[in-house]
Amino acid sequence: MKEIVFQKRNGLAVPYLDSDAEKWSEFKENQLTRHKVSGTTKERSWPQLKMLHACLKIVAENTEDKNWNTPEKAKLSLKVALHFIDPGVVIVDPQGNVHFKYRSFGYDDLQHMDACKLFDRSWPILASVIGITEDELLNEGRDK
Repeated sequence: MKEIVFQKRNGLAVPYLDSDAEKWSEFKENQLTRHKVSGTTKERSWPQLKMLHACLKIVAENTEDKNWNTPEKAKLSLKVALHFIDPGVVIVDPQGNVHFKYRSFGYDDLQHMDACKLFDRSWPILASVIGITEDELLNEGRDK
């Protein structure tokens, strides 16, 4: 018995990872297989995260602002603009300066619907940094 993870796409069951496809290819064409199916929640979608990183790269490539001119800086600046801080981690150093820990956009750290809402708030911020519309940013992001 093999465990293979499938994702439903356009009504078809498609192996999720390359390793799943490899296991599935071991079955013969037209061979009957028996399946017990259960759903799992996927934290986030790959296209969603890919779009965010594409837009961060677009912003970095199209600005001279030192706070946004690399994808890493753009990501941090976006988190600052969104006030995307971890409320449980606030550090006050000996000089009295307050330091925040910014939350992660990572799959394990952000549920899908929370990510959708957060990214919907992100697009206008990113577009405004380089002076284009949200639609122009997203269209260019889809092309990357």
